[in-house]
Amino acid sequence: MQVADWGSIDYELALARQRALAAGVARGQAAPVIVSCQHPATVTLGRHAPQTDVLVDTQALAGQGIGLVRSDRGGRTTFHGPGQAVVYPIVRLADHRLSVKGWVTLLEERAAHCLETAGVPVQKHCQGPGLWAAGGKIASIGLRIVRGVSYHGMAINVSLDVSAFDCIVTCGAPDAAVTDIRRETGIKLDTDGFGRDLAQNIAATLTAQATTSINEQTQA
Repeated sequence: MQVADWGSIDYELALARQRALAAGVARGQAAPVIVSCQHPATVTLGRHAPQTDVLVDTQALAGQGIGLVRSDRGGRTTFHGPGQAVVYPIVRLADHRLSVKGWVTLLEERAAHCLETAGVPVQKHCQGPGLWAAGGKIASIGLRIVRGVSYHGMAINVSLDVSAFDCIVTCGAPDAAVTDIRRETGIKLDTDGFGRDLAQNIAATLTAQATTSINEQTQA
C-alpha cells in the first residue's frame, strides 16, 4: 500500500490523476495508493448536486478567488481550500473484503481517530456521511467507485477559513454549521502533517486487514 503527498494541487488536476490511477488499479497495472493533499479555494458539486446548492453566481465566487467545479463524486456541494486536509484513497474494495458501507465506516473511523488524537471529540449525525464536532461539521466524505475501485475520499477542516461555506448549501443541509480543528481546540495544526498522518493511518489499517485476510485463507 503506497502513500503519496501531492502538496497543494488544483482540484481538476488532482481529479485527472485520480481517474488515471483508478483505471490502472482496476487493470492491475498500478498499485493502490492513499493520497494526501490540499486544494486552492474551490467549490465542488457532486455528480447529482443541483446548481442551486451554489447560492451566489460564478462571478461572485471568482471575485472571492474561489473556483467552481462539477465533480464526479457522490454527495452534494462542498468547499475545499488551504487549511483543509484532503485524503484520496485509491483502492480496490474487494482486495480488503469491503462493502461500500464498510468502506465509508472505515474512513470515518480513521478520521475520527485522528481528530480525537488532536483533541476534537467527534460524533456521527443522521444527516449522512461525515463527522461533526461541537461547533459543526468538521469532515466530509464523497466517493466514486468504478470497476470496484474507489477514488475521491475525505476532507477534514484543520485550519480552514470556513466563511466560504456561506456561499453554498453545505452537503445538502441548509444553514449547516461548519467548524475546524483550530476553532475546536484553539491550536493551529500543520494541515499537510495531519493529512499525511490520516493517509498513513488508513494505509496501515488496510494493510492489516489484507494480512488478516491472507492468513484466514491460508488456514482455511
